[in-house]
Amino acid sequence: MVARKPIFAHKEDANAREALTLYEAKQYKKALKLVDQNLKKNLSHAESLALKGCCNYQLGHKSEAENYILRALKNGSTNYLVNHLAGIYYRNVENYPEAAIWYKAAVDNGSHNTPILRDLALLQLQTRDYKNLRECRQKYLESQPGFRANWTALAVSHHLNKDFDAAVSTLDKIEGIIKEHLQEQDMYEHSECVLYKISIIFETGNVARALEELEAKSDEIRDRLSFLEMKANFLLLLGKQKEASLIYRQLLQRNPDQASYYQSLEIALGTSNEAPEIRLKLYDKLSSFYPRADPPKILPLSFLPASHPEFKKRAADYVLTQLKRGVPAAFVNIKPFYNDHHKASVILSIVQEFFENEINNFPPPVFVWANYFLAQHYLYVNQLDKALCYIDTALEHTPTLVELYILKARIVKHSGDFIEASHIMQKGRSLDLQDRFINSKATKYLFRANKVEEAIDCVSLFTKNDDDAANGLGDLQVMQSNWTLVESAEGYSRLYYEQCALAKQEGIESEKSTETMDLAEIYLGLALKRFMSVLKVFQVYENDQFDYHSYCMRVGTTRDYIEMVKWEDKLHSTPIYVRAIRGFTKLLQEVRVELLNSETDETVSKEKKKRNVKKIKQINVKKKNEVMARVQPSPKDEDPLGQKALNEFREANKLLSQLESLVKQLSLEAANYLFTWDLAYDFYKHEKKYVLALQALRSWSKIVDPQNKKLRVVGNRVLDLQSAVEQDGSVNVAIAKVVQKGLESAFPELSEGQENLLSVYSH
Repeated sequence: MVARKPIFAHKEDANAREALTLYEAKQYKKALKLVDQNLKKNLSHAESLALKGCCNYQLGHKSEAENYILRALKNGSTNYLVNHLAGIYYRNVENYPEAAIWYKAAVDNGSHNTPILRDLALLQLQTRDYKNLRECRQKYLESQPGFRANWTALAVSHHLNKDFDAAVSTLDKIEGIIKEHLQEQDMYEHSECVLYKISIIFETGNVARALEELEAKSDEIRDRLSFLEMKANFLLLLGKQKEASLIYRQLLQRNPDQASYYQSLEIALGTSNEAPEIRLKLYDKLSSFYPRADPPKILPLSFLPASHPEFKKRAADYVLTQLKRGVPAAFVNIKPFYNDHHKASVILSIVQEFFENEINNFPPPVFVWANYFLAQHYLYVNQLDKALCYIDTALEHTPTLVELYILKARIVKHSGDFIEASHIMQKGRSLDLQDRFINSKATKYLFRANKVEEAIDCVSLFTKNDDDAANGLGDLQVMQSNWTLVESAEGYSRLYYEQCALAKQEGIESEKSTETMDLAEIYLGLALKRFMSVLKVFQVYENDQFDYHSYCMRVGTTRDYIEMVKWEDKLHSTPIYVRAIRGFTKLLQEVRVELLNSETDETVSKEKKKRNVKKIKQINVKKKNEVMARVQPSPKDEDPLGQKALNEFREANKLLSQLESLVKQLSLEAANYLFTWDLAYDFYKHEKKYVLALQALRSWSKIVDPQNKKLRVVGNRVLDLQSAVEQDGSVNVAIAKVVQKGLESAFPELSEGQENLLSVYSH
């Protein structure tokens, strides 16, 4: 499809042509003056409207910019220059799907500007439009075949489309073309491209060919560690254990602290399924080769049974050596073996025997670390009184050791006394005010004790604060300190629920209750604001990948690029994000319930409400000003308490659209979390989308706990959905039948009665 009219075909277009040149030179004010002259003569001049929108955006008039872009598209939707400018605008505002649409339109409408193809490819990568990406990369390569990055980019597009043969063929072609022209400064990029090609071959399942290519290109590969790891893995998969074992021994010489090399060497030698005595001989020999390495000493404890005489001997040798050397992480190192309670008992007996019989023969610090170890042991097995006894003994001996206060605070926290735990952690922090780690721990414990403002002040000691900022919260948001944002949000959430409970006790219509609910309203807004800050940080993560689509092709780091793309595809399954969404959606549900109740609440008369409006407003202003003075991250923040965002969510449509978008996002990227399907079920059931609620239950039932026990909550929800469909008189009969049959198919226990279903889903 070609443009319906030539670009700049009329006399009045001269100004627009010059304005475009000025815009490209970043002289936006001059460009805007020429554009305005054009629009005085012709208000519908599409090119000028589009240029004015882009200039306004660059000059900071962002609220006006999109209006001009929309008007330009209305008047010149088939004008490739207008399409291109619209694409530039939407790319600037990070609306990548819309930007891709208009870049594609510019190409379809006859633009001969080759860089558009490159920019369009980047947008297609950002939006994961791999099908069209391949075509776009092919066209751009044909126009610019002299750059290796364009060949690599085409290979990546084939790879992402799972056309592995085409990807390998493309990389082979460019290798053949540039083989005679490579210089030393090009070799690292060439090495990475060779390794990338070999990884694609391996992905096809042709391990023999991958090994053959790896060995043939050995001299060209600069990353020797990756070369050795790949070769050892390929040899192992091909059954060439002896050759693989030699490579793993080379890897151990490079890094004897890498535990996975020892485990792979065992597989190569065929000892992983042998008797413990044979395996011990191997590890004893390896330990003599690498006497300072930990893995050959600690790995035997993983396969030796607790009843084996060598287990106690080797565990004692390892643990006691750590204690005598004063290693704080001694317990952490052996904690993986506590999954076996027999091994845990043996380890405890070793330390207790040493503590009772030999401790006096060693310097005083050994006594402290032995108590520290035993306190950690009893904390792990949840014997908190004993744990507290041992840590107190250590503190009496050495009251200036920070690690002891950290552990004591943990023990007290596990007993449920968050206030006292925060006091202990603060006392430990006072011993070393320059230690960022203990400062962060103290901050976390203050948050857990609901001392949110004190916690923010504590963590602000290590932030770069603006002169006019009340605290370092603004810097923490800039530095993307997600744990701080989530902890503060959860702290405000707990304060909100406390205030709501207190208001109920005080009586709904009392003056004191009104003040309490005003404070609850502030805490609700602050909690929502902090959770939304985490969502914004993850949006930044998602948008930041855009620059790497071109950068990684230029520098040749394609393997790392593919890993980044895979990570970004699962970005929203990150535990801290799911945790933030859990708290955020819980508060949104509270707002939704509040909206539903407000529609039917007749407990307070309209006259009573009117009499109290003036007084409530005065209290609100006072409370807001008091809290704002303590928590406002920056005077530039237009919504420091989150009240504006809260009021927007009280518009039912926005609240429901926000919940729906989160449900879809988690369903795609965080399907392994029980919370995902819990949220999805509640949302779809409330919206009377019963088939989708059924699908959520099916997905939920496929996720089991570590003991493979079916969850009772799923069984209850099955009955809940069945009851909801039966009692909903407005539901379509066909949908009701589909849901009922779907429930019986997914949960056959239901056909035998509700009691039988609940007996199966009993945990």
